[in-house]
Amino acid sequence: MLDACYPVPAMADYRQILHERLYVKVPGGDQLRKTAANRQKHLLANGWRELDRQQRADHVMVTFERTGHAPMKARLPKQVAEVRIERRPRRDDNRGGGRRR
Repeated sequence: MLDACYPVPAMADYRQILHERLYVKVPGGDQLRKTAANRQKHLLANGWRELDRQQRADHVMVTFERTGHAPMKARLPKQVAEVRIERRPRRDDNRGGGRRR
């Protein structure tokens, strides 16, 4: 009966999930290394949300999620006929290299 309410079938939600391994300064600690901290800042600034965080011995496993529109498929260029370049014949008529005596 739900189909009667909507003239168009409901579209699927586009969701990207990313699992990142962010390394910490001290094993068992919380403070991230510079590169890992900047990677986390970059992802959060670009629309990713942190879903889950699991502490491991030398890193933190973080799950990020981003929702929105599905990316447009890239338009591929048309196939062009392959151009075959003719090579000039060798001067020694393929009889082995080197100098003649």
